[in-house]
Amino acid sequence: MRVFRIVCFSFIFRRSSPNERKKVSVANKKRWVLFFIFMLLVINGLVLAITSQETKKEENEDKRWGVIILPALFYMPETKWGGGAGGLITYRPPRSQTAGRPSSLNFYAIYTQLKQFSTQMNPELYFKDEGYLLTATIIAETFPDKFWGIGNETEDEAEEKYTPRSFNLEFSLQKRIWSKQNLYAGLFGLFENYQIIKYETGKSLAKEIYSGSRGGTTSGLGIILNWDRRDNIFFPRRGHYYQLVIRTSRKFLGSDFETTVFKFDLRKFIPLFSDQVLAWQILFESINGTPSFKNYAKLGGNSIMRGYYSGRYRDKCLLALQGEYRLPLWRRWGMVAFAGIGDVSKGLGNFNFKGFKYSFGFGLRFKIAPKEGTNLRLDFAWGKGTSGFYFTAGEAF
Repeated sequence: MRVFRIVCFSFIFRRSSPNERKKVSVANKKRWVLFFIFMLLVINGLVLAITSQETKKEENEDKRWGVIILPALFYMPETKWGGGAGGLITYRPPRSQTAGRPSSLNFYAIYTQLKQFSTQMNPELYFKDEGYLLTATIIAETFPDKFWGIGNETEDEAEEKYTPRSFNLEFSLQKRIWSKQNLYAGLFGLFENYQIIKYETGKSLAKEIYSGSRGGTTSGLGIILNWDRRDNIFFPRRGHYYQLVIRTSRKFLGSDFETTVFKFDLRKFIPLFSDQVLAWQILFESINGTPSFKNYAKLGGNSIMRGYYSGRYRDKCLLALQGEYRLPLWRRWGMVAFAGIGDVSKGLGNFNFKGFKYSFGFGLRFKIAPKEGTNLRLDFAWGKGTSGFYFTAGEAF
């Protein structure tokens, strides 16, 4: 299941030469100042939203609809100034159980000073008393990214910037096949088309060393199996969530790249003491065939192995384990501590477990939707020669 996310603003810092560090330190201070200005604006929006909720608390208890919209303002070297908005809409049908799972739609749209844009929608809809589930991820964007090559030992100096213009659609239609265990099975589909509209002259993408260096289409079909025993889809306190996805992309399906992908996502939530939770996740992804350079299994990002830039390391196989300790602090505030290990390789038999990369950090949580349990989160993370912070909504897993 996908959880509510507004825009994820992440800043990743890596070790560099002494001359570079002087420039980076000034840039980093500027980023921090701008980031906290942005947070003040968001908190102002939160106060307005929460005040509105509290004044209508009794009415909202019976409301089937829930709506949260937050502003966004940010600055990054790749984008300059940018802004937009994101939000979450939830819905429960008439006569549904209060403890039942709501249908939801989370979305965001942003635009930058350099005329870059990104918009995303994630509907997750339940039908017939949760007997059927329809999920989707729809993304359209022109946004900068970074690439270091393929493998688990790529050098920082290999970094190159590029800008893709892309449209991505992932969807699944699932049927509950075992009600008591909340086990779903169904079909999974994927369509992605992108073009590289900007790249660095003389580097690997310009030389077309990797497949998909100029763009292409990936389309495929597969099966999905979900065993979801979480007590809450936004902030689980107990239960588990196990997902298996197997999909294939072939030319007769309209794909430029022929691959078969196996993905396991295993999560467990264990209640501890009073309202405290120990959560862990194992993620494994294996790709057979020749994918686009964009679609190799990626390590890093705001969900798995925080502290590393998303895709800093990528290859045909990914294995990662992370744990998180979640505890309440005061009223709507909470905090977490997390750690993880993981790496990428050419195949399952090529992992060097002694050389696995590490990640650790802590974060703050603010409950913006008490009824559903949705948190706004700020995470600070460190890895091997890198660090970063993330500001988004919804738990990492």
